[in-house]
Amino acid sequence: MGTQARDPFVRRAVRRAAALLARRVPLGRLLTAAAAALRRPGRPLGVLAGDAAALVRMVRATVAGRYHRLPRRTLVAAVAGLLYLVNPFDLIPDFVPVIGLADDVAVLAWVIRRVRKDLDEYLAWEAAEGGVIDVVPTPVPAP
Repeated sequence: MGTQARDPFVRRAVRRAAALLARRVPLGRLLTAAAAALRRPGRPLGVLAGDAAALVRMVRATVAGRYHRLPRRTLVAAVAGLLYLVNPFDLIPDFVPVIGLADDVAVLAWVIRRVRKDLDEYLAWEAAEGGVIDVVPTPVPAP
């Protein structure tokens, strides 16, 4: 494991991710917060932006039951990375100018490197599916 794996904040995020998944807690709020954090102006994600957004989509598709090929270890790592991203009080708090977001980028880069193969497989699946659109069923009134 890399340097970030020894970081107590990353270890705590991994434990929280595993606990969330074990309890089958809905992850909708986390995924919405992570997607919003990735779109926030001033996030120094650079080349990671596309992979980080794909990470959110991969977790969302997996927990929604649309994507079935994701190993549990990858799901836990992805959720842990997203938890770390949305946690404002991680190793270096996000309100510290410039370097406060640098640890978020470092952890996301580390997670993406760890799950690269699975992320690439998901992206291939997503491309083959033609961009699945999430639809929430609406009850149809009885005639």
